[in-house]
Amino acid sequence: MDTASRARLRVMARALLGSVPEADGAVRTAERVLAPYGPGPRTRRGPGPVPDPGPSPEAVLARVCLGRLRAREARRTDPWDPWSGVSDAPDPTPAERLVLVLHDDFGVPYEELAPALERAPAAVRQIGARARARARGTEEMPAPDPVRLGAAVEAVLAAARDGDTAALRALLDPDAVLRADPGAVRGGIRPAHGAPAVARVLAARAPLGRPVLVNGAPGLVAAPDAVYRFTAPAGPITSIDVLADPSHVNRLAITP
Repeated sequence: MDTASRARLRVMARALLGSVPEADGAVRTAERVLAPYGPGPRTRRGPGPVPDPGPSPEAVLARVCLGRLRAREARRTDPWDPWSGVSDAPDPTPAERLVLVLHDDFGVPYEELAPALERAPAAVRQIGARARARARGTEEMPAPDPVRLGAAVEAVLAAARDGDTAALRALLDPDAVLRADPGAVRGGIRPAHGAPAVARVLAARAPLGRPVLVNGAPGLVAAPDAVYRFTAPAGPITSIDVLADPSHVNRLAITP
């Protein structure tokens, strides 16, 4: 990899990860992945050379940085305050951050990001639209479809009561995030990231839940007397906010 390409990757990684040491480590990992391909077609064992330029450096860096962002999110344990005054918009998920930075800021095509996210390019385009809406503020997010969201919440409740974590995972976006406010954390709920981790929380906490409307949108009230707000802008559930702190719950309009 030439100096200019390495410098470009380092700037991208720094924008994604926010840390120079982490960015340098991500670039070194990407270089190791790309090393077997060399500067031109790679010769494989067999009847002859097969043109194989390999993935683009940007695509490899995307996969490396996505793994680091997901690991960072999975380690997060701090309580979440939806009215902290810092921002009304939730933090973007790792997938959303990847698209915002690499596509919008650096012009990496959706087609090159798709393999890292294990999605079709059209699905990556949807992730980008969702990420931009979050960046502008939650008030500009598309209004939820109450029928579709209600069906998703009912499916979550049914799967949790059956103890079916596989069904719960299928209802969740792979990068789904569960945020818990201080009251929920005191009640034993911890933030979770990724469909498997979020499904485990739902399986443990939601079986005794009851459906409610939270500010007019389908949600749940479940142990420990916590309100569960769901976001599913384009199909699977992307985020769940668990609110149990009285100062937060009292701001919500909750109806059967």
